[in-house]
Amino acid sequence: MKITKSFLIVIFALIFAPVVFGQDAAGPVTKSEFYIVQVPIEKVYAHAKGYVVEYRKNGMGTNVAYLPISWFKREVGSETPQKGEIVRLGSGNVMPYLTVYYKEGKTDHVKLYVRKDPAHSTWGRIISGGAPVDSEFDNVENLTFKF
Repeated sequence: MKITKSFLIVIFALIFAPVVFGQDAAGPVTKSEFYIVQVPIEKVYAHAKGYVVEYRKNGMGTNVAYLPISWFKREVGSETPQKGEIVRLGSGNVMPYLTVYYKEGKTDHVKLYVRKDPAHSTWGRIISGGAPVDSEFDNVENLTFKF
């Protein structure tokens, strides 16, 4: 059985046409309503008022972000989705990170990817309450990073 040149051209065109026109089999590519920032984490500290996330800056050093515990809890009967989600990472090479989803310039929601094992080196000891740390969680609506 001989395969003709025109048959090969048709098959080639069907395979590569979606690539050329910027579409895949699922349909046209749409733009997301979210601007996403992913930040590598050095340590996560649990606190009664939330999580203190120590993240890596672009250059040398680290900085911290405060994620209120209210972001990770859903009130009974509330239709409002929670603002935060914790994703537990199993064993492997993926280091913890924080993904922040911005919508119209404001923090819409966050996903905190942390190790399942609390003995992992990226989990810090629990930070006890105190005025300087406690006040950092008050009125947090948006996350801004200092790189």
